[in-house]
Amino acid sequence: MSNILLTGSTGVLGGRLLQELLQHTDAVVYCLVRGTDADLARRRIEDVLYCYDEARTLAGQAWRVVPVSGDVSQPWLGLDEGVWRELLASIDLVLHCAANVSLVASYNKIAPVNVQGVQHVIDFCLAGAAPMLFASSFSMVGDKLYEDGFVLKESDLDVGQGFENMDYERSKFTAEKLIRDAGRRGLDWVVVRPGNIWGDSVTGCYPLTQTKVKGIYYEMLRSLVEAGMTFPSDEDFDITPVDYVARACLHLATHLESSRHCTYNLTNPRPITYDGIVAALRRHGYTVRDVEMHRYFEALQQGRLLRAGKPYRSVFTDLLSVFYDGGDEKERARYDTTQAEAALLPAGIACAASDQALISRYLDYAARVGFLAAPRAQGPLAEICDAALPQGFMERLYDGDLSEAAPSP
Repeated sequence: MSNILLTGSTGVLGGRLLQELLQHTDAVVYCLVRGTDADLARRRIEDVLYCYDEARTLAGQAWRVVPVSGDVSQPWLGLDEGVWRELLASIDLVLHCAANVSLVASYNKIAPVNVQGVQHVIDFCLAGAAPMLFASSFSMVGDKLYEDGFVLKESDLDVGQGFENMDYERSKFTAEKLIRDAGRRGLDWVVVRPGNIWGDSVTGCYPLTQTKVKGIYYEMLRSLVEAGMTFPSDEDFDITPVDYVARACLHLATHLESSRHCTYNLTNPRPITYDGIVAALRRHGYTVRDVEMHRYFEALQQGRLLRAGKPYRSVFTDLLSVFYDGGDEKERARYDTTQAEAALLPAGIACAASDQALISRYLDYAARVGFLAAPRAQGPLAEICDAALPQGFMERLYDGDLSEAAPSP
């Protein structure tokens, strides 16, 4: 592979995949980035790359990164005809990681990137006879997520799942269908379904300050630390380190003789529980108090969860309030990773265990870059007051801006 086209290089996965490409291939990597300023595009790419490569060991390889101004949501990837034809003639492999990862945006806002964008990348690959790796999501399981005993196999696609109020999840399912359909027209493809992508399992690094989208899982950690309060939940909680996903993507995309037309669930085969994450925060030194679930959500929605005398809210608590309906519905689906493990373990690629060492590594990094307070600096903590404030939470929420989760270029 001499020339590789990468989308989403300024995002969480794409930036770490770029590091992998520079470390383990000799390819020139063309990075499709929105905007017309090439210097700004390069700075944005390198901001995320050097978040992961803090010592800048790859600075001498930066010449192999070629920013390309474009947009996957546009026909011809937003390129003029000359650039389009030049890339068609040279690209050997496409790694498609760009996505709108908003959990609250409507399907009409998500689809231009997550569905039409995939179709435009497919069109490019078919025109140039280039194979394609697509980063989907385990969330394409849809409402089967709540079905007791359901296991999503890697060969599964349409398993009768629904997507009511699950527009992001629907977009990933639809994109996978487009790719499989294109396979019947000659497209060589590989699909990966990452779980909840967290930081690098070795360094803890994650682009908390370099990307607009922090990731709901890190917002969860920040809310737990800031409020010092939670509710009990024994639901499974996937932690998939970004280096595992990036290494898997590169290996699978460059071993098409065995991975062609295959889908791989890149989730942690041994998930932790939400309560387990809270316990890890406590062992790390944070104070996190348990509150009965209904009392917690009632206080949150009525504006009675106060911190420093003001109603506490965060990206995480906003999303909790939107999706919590007072029921006891739990995430129950499991994800079969048999095929992924069989393909990756011989190459020494395995998902790190969700243990105390891993979570502490993430917490230490988040505190070092100022995203979280260190345990000794935690506070003030939130308290639940008895009287509801005049303005309820939901009124403020619908007046608020949840655009934190914007499209990844």
